[in-house]
Amino acid sequence: MEEFQPHNGIKWQGDVGVVQYGAGDSSLIVMFYVKPVLNKQKSQAEGRPYHEDKVFVTVHPPGERLNIVDREATEADKRRWPMQWAQFMQNKPQVSDGTPIEMLFPAQPSISAALQASGVHTVEQCAGLSAHAIETIGMGCQQWVNEATRYLQVANRGVKHSEMKKMVDDLESENRTLKHQLDLVMGELKSLRDLKAKAVTMDDVEKLIANQGGGGRRAVYPGTKQLGQSFDIQSDQISATHPTNDLAKSKVAKSVQAKRSRARINS
Repeated sequence: MEEFQPHNGIKWQGDVGVVQYGAGDSSLIVMFYVKPVLNKQKSQAEGRPYHEDKVFVTVHPPGERLNIVDREATEADKRRWPMQWAQFMQNKPQVSDGTPIEMLFPAQPSISAALQASGVHTVEQCAGLSAHAIETIGMGCQQWVNEATRYLQVANRGVKHSEMKKMVDDLESENRTLKHQLDLVMGELKSLRDLKAKAVTMDDVEKLIANQGGGGRRAVYPGTKQLGQSFDIQSDQISATHPTNDLAKSKVAKSVQAKRSRARINS
């Protein structure tokens, strides 16, 4: 790897501008650390090895641990990577500025752990992995890079990737529910069409009456002129014993007697 590449822009943090280099500082793995360095002059003066603690910085693209710049840190480095420098001064883990990689795979922490083991701590770093880094990390890495790229594209449009994915999942679930309900409705309609197409016979009606507690088959009155005309036996018995039945018989008898008298007179 070359010494740090020429800057290609400025990232503004309020009123402070941070110079961007190469593919972008957010995609680099940066770590400040303390290293003992031999002071030759003091060693000669003391007559023994004399070491001083110096602050060094290592910089490398994520996933490329053999492509590392390692040298004593300068004031420019501290300004270039203020977050990592602040973390170093507070004795905290040094991670790059960006979206934590856990946000990309919230339901698959094993993927986040695998990427972090290769020095990939942010979504921006994952999206910017080189071909060599993808090959080094191994199987599945290209898919993770594609997912990170889509995440950033969606985020740039103001929509969170996780919310969009949840929206898609909810829509698919709703579609499955609607399809199930539609299948049930279509089944009911088919049953109604089949019932309508079926001819209803007298036997069907009588069976329905019997099932509803309406008694057995209706009796056929033997004296009816129309063959097959039916009546209710219970109603006929009630009519036969009702007072109006006697009155009707009396009127019939008087009518017959009057007809006979007129016949004798005429004869």
